[in-house]
Amino acid sequence: MKAGKDYGIRNAGYYAMRKLRIEKFFAFWGQDLSTDDTPFECGRDFRVKLNKGDFIGRDALVKQKENGISQKFVQFLLKDFDTDNDVWPWGGEPIYRNGKFAGTVTSSAYGPTLEKMICLGFVRDYDENDNRIIHKNINQFIMDKDANYEVVVGGQRFQAEARLYTTKEAYTSSDPVFIPVPKK
Repeated sequence: MKAGKDYGIRNAGYYAMRKLRIEKFFAFWGQDLSTDDTPFECGRDFRVKLNKGDFIGRDALVKQKENGISQKFVQFLLKDFDTDNDVWPWGGEPIYRNGKFAGTVTSSAYGPTLEKMICLGFVRDYDENDNRIIHKNINQFIMDKDANYEVVVGGQRFQAEARLYTTKEAYTSSDPVFIPVPKK
């Protein structure tokens, strides 16, 4: 992008938008989310109106609200990732929490505003028999101050900062920026 600035390069088009959404923590249906994921698990619980009558899946959501959930959609900012030399994540990379497998990356991209490699994926907690553990407050489990996350990309472990919400910095360049095209 820096090299193309004088030529009017900009993030545009379908694939640019599909990758730029990762920096803003927007899930992509069919890649990040499926019919098996609930609004509580992907951070969209504010959209659920349990008091607005009956609907398909309401009983399951009431149960999740009362008992907790076993996974949560999380954004990871990779630390010490060299975009010029390191293998880029593609999806399917393992996520570790305190050295223990906790999930896989669903999608990833370089975030031009945050200037970091960013991965999205679900974090889970497993018992000694590899069964998922349901947490009443999974956000607390994920954001615990002692939690140490790593994402393995191409066999190399990268420290990762977990986030449950879009960071303000990701919105600093939401307004269109005019980059003049050089005159010939």
